[in-house]
Amino acid sequence: MPDALDCFELPFVYGLSFIQIEFYKGQLMNRRNFMLTAGAAGLAVSTTTPTFAQMLQPKQSQRQNSRKKCIELRVYTVADLEKKEKLIRVFDEALIPALNRQGIKPVGVFWTNKDINEGKDEFDLSVFVLYAHDSMESALQTNAKLLADKTLREASAAIFEASMAEPRFTTLKSTLMTGFNLCPGIEVPTLAKDRVLQLRYYKSYNFERNAAKIHMFDEGGELALFRKVGMHPVFFGDTVFGDMMPNLTYMLGFENEDARKLAWKTFVESPEWADIKGRPMYKDTANTIVNIMLKPSPGSQI
Repeated sequence: MPDALDCFELPFVYGLSFIQIEFYKGQLMNRRNFMLTAGAAGLAVSTTTPTFAQMLQPKQSQRQNSRKKCIELRVYTVADLEKKEKLIRVFDEALIPALNRQGIKPVGVFWTNKDINEGKDEFDLSVFVLYAHDSMESALQTNAKLLADKTLREASAAIFEASMAEPRFTTLKSTLMTGFNLCPGIEVPTLAKDRVLQLRYYKSYNFERNAAKIHMFDEGGELALFRKVGMHPVFFGDTVFGDMMPNLTYMLGFENEDARKLAWKTFVESPEWADIKGRPMYKDTANTIVNIMLKPSPGSQI
């Protein structure tokens, strides 16, 4: 999967019409062409400091990574804590095995609360599910295959047999992403009993600045530095469809909370980080960052 444009290979993606797909495809093509030609057009070109477009241009061959996955992150919202516990149990006992039967593995199921999430209770009634597809065709077929899975239907009676008045979950938000060159799919850095996961959304104020932030992680060296200091990726994704666009989203895995704090301290104090963030081409990339601390469900494979 070379890049995000390949996620438009089929005419219908999550309910969008063919006309809508062609529109968004055109927008992405315009974004790519703008970035590759901005320097030649004389847009803020400096003789000493290359623009982001100039820096990106010779790297195009590196940005074509056939191993890139389509990464899906689902966030379910429930009405109360009892429903949250029951939903997690169904996901562990029924959804994870069903996705595995489709060849989708690993599957992560995560939750949080005010104590875990640094005093924030915004996601106390949320359950997060993470997995990756080898192709967009897989993403399009997953729900239909789940509905046709008799074993899943029987094991998920708590969801399928719930009444309209008392549904097992109230809302579902899904984000579809393509992996990065240096982290093309989902990794499992640790399965330690006390492991913590850190989910972060980086929203930019336009698509060019979002592309610059992705470049900062990939070619710019930030992701490599993450690995060096012990900030192990679970995934890094360029959002194709989802909330807070344009954005990139990533998740890190740590053996425990102490390991997380030490890794971040090492990263922030690193001279390599000072060099990377000081480069003019990466100025003013992410204007909104959402940080969520998560714990895995008992059956999570991540």
